[in-house]
Amino acid sequence: MKMNNLFDKLFEVSDTADSLDKFLNENMQTVNEFYNSNYACILLSRNSIEKFILLKNTTISQLDFSKSYAKSFALMLLDFCERFNFIAATPRICTILARHNIPINSRLQAALQFLYPRPETNSELVDRFDTICEELQLAIDTEEDNDNKSIATFLNYYGIVVNDTRLEFAEQVKQKLLNTIQNETYGFLQNENILTIANVELRDLAVAYTQIQNAIDKVLGKEDVIVYVPDEETTKTAQDFIVETNTDYSRELLQASVPNDFNAIRSISGRHAGSQKIAGRGVKILESEEELFGYFKSFGNMHKAKLLSAFEVLPETFDSKVNIIDWGCGQGFASMIFLEKYGNEIINHITLIEPSEIALKRAALHCKKYSPEVSLNTICKKLDDLEEVDFSFPQSDITIHLFSNILDIDGYSQNHLIGLIEQIRTRRNYFICVSPYIDAIKTERLETFKRHFENNCDSFESLLDIANTKNPNDTFWYCNNSYKDCICLKHPENGCNNKWTRVIKVFSVIQ
Repeated sequence: MKMNNLFDKLFEVSDTADSLDKFLNENMQTVNEFYNSNYACILLSRNSIEKFILLKNTTISQLDFSKSYAKSFALMLLDFCERFNFIAATPRICTILARHNIPINSRLQAALQFLYPRPETNSELVDRFDTICEELQLAIDTEEDNDNKSIATFLNYYGIVVNDTRLEFAEQVKQKLLNTIQNETYGFLQNENILTIANVELRDLAVAYTQIQNAIDKVLGKEDVIVYVPDEETTKTAQDFIVETNTDYSRELLQASVPNDFNAIRSISGRHAGSQKIAGRGVKILESEEELFGYFKSFGNMHKAKLLSAFEVLPETFDSKVNIIDWGCGQGFASMIFLEKYGNEIINHITLIEPSEIALKRAALHCKKYSPEVSLNTICKKLDDLEEVDFSFPQSDITIHLFSNILDIDGYSQNHLIGLIEQIRTRRNYFICVSPYIDAIKTERLETFKRHFENNCDSFESLLDIANTKNPNDTFWYCNNSYKDCICLKHPENGCNNKWTRVIKVFSVIQ
């Protein structure tokens, strides 16, 4: 099935809720691929998407929304409504979401401020400027992989003001925009596309609206691609590896006084990080040592806590040595925690995969710190660029697949990843999949990954499937204070305001 024909196919199979449910259950990988595909591809299906929502609304509303893929699908439809400003379709999807108490992320909450229910007056639409910006900044800081969609949502708001109101109201929003840019009130408004649009003349509103729409197409159409080009020092065969050496950090780390302890190693980054802050939720490919320090300081504890809770359901011991594949390893946190829990005697080989060369070298250094003699393979590639030939490791019956904060991100093909795993997996495979809880769409990516093996492997066994959100009604898991053994008198049961979230799926497959 071609992706640009997806919604035509959905229309055909949606005579009943059961038939739509069956299609989604069997094809959610393809749906996810379409949702994360290039904007130009999605744009080709604009009319088909709107037709599907308007004419199949009753069928959609009858889905079983206790199922994760149904929730995710409904939220994707709302995202398409916002992206293409579907005036008639938006209320229908919003009604479904509200009826089934499906949470909506911050970016779409911002969009609803101007989409549904529509403000009663033009002045009210203008007055929602700051609320919209606050929600979008929150989305960028805590939910989105990058700022592209949030910037497009803001431009969509500005476009509606320009197109649907009078000049005086468009001028008011323009002035608000210029003021916030000058005062640097919201970081995302410093984007070059926003700066360009902020200076667009409004004498001819039709021309201005066209320029805004062109800017939206440009923002959504751009892809942040960092291409790895090996140099002489890092060119390798599958049997070699790249590792950080002869740096101040490597010399400090390898001192005998630094134990093989995650907390002790993190403290080194903490001392060097200073005021370095990682933008967004930490999924950007790291490009400098300052970013490595900042990321370890900011996110290291959360990684450790999630991984330890995931490892609790693994066997206490393994009956043979294991191979580890650390997918999207970053600085190697997942491998470090595994080595800390099990020791290096059971490790046969470690494969580290990461598109950032500087992070990959540090991950290899961290693994060598724990186990100097460990057999290592480092692969500096994005997930979509991996091939079977990249993988070379000694024979072992057991492979541990570590997916720490990687399966929920945008920008990779899950079909490609699963096909690759099917080619390289060994007799017994353990999959440890951990991520923060962001929203139902991102969580469904982990669920879809797990569902493939559940539906296609007779020997599938689920070992742990748990999620904790920031919802006040959800079970509290962890927060900064409780991690530091602090008993907070203000909220002893629910933790501090900076709650940690988690989505953990651990399962095994034997072939």
